[in-house]
Amino acid sequence: MENVIKCIRSSKEGRIQMNCRKILPKEYVKELNEHPCVLSATECAISFTPEFKKHAYEEYYRGKSMREIFEEAGFDVSKLGKKRLENFRSKLISKVDSGGGFEDKRINSSRKEAQSTEAQMAKRIRELEHRNAYLEQENEFLKKIRELEEAYDGKAGKQK
Repeated sequence: MENVIKCIRSSKEGRIQMNCRKILPKEYVKELNEHPCVLSATECAISFTPEFKKHAYEEYYRGKSMREIFEEAGFDVSKLGKKRLENFRSKLISKVDSGGGFEDKRINSSRKEAQSTEAQMAKRIRELEHRNAYLEQENEFLKKIRELEEAYDGKAGKQK
């Protein structure tokens, strides 16, 4: 179990999910990044080229197994792991069948960079509007406190 990493993350519903993945050796990651069918690779994830995805999809529907497809493309399947091949197959089929195609929709394979400048600006505007509304409420609250203090001071001065 030396090459397995446990990733714990929380979902949108507040539940905790645990994922276990096979970590790829650094030497193999370097080899993968030089492979013509790979866009990018890290110890935990591999992004394949649209051409390879299309080739794999077509070959799979011609009757080849994912293992055969990857071996013919020059990948060391034993280092990738059976689960990674199964996940690639299921994600590829569901994405293509739902009309998603073979292209990677993420820019530079980074979710953070995928947000357009327009989306970032819209988010920033919402944040600033929220902060502005909060500060306006705080200002109104402080005005009311000041009025109450002045009224209290006025009553206290008349009673003396």
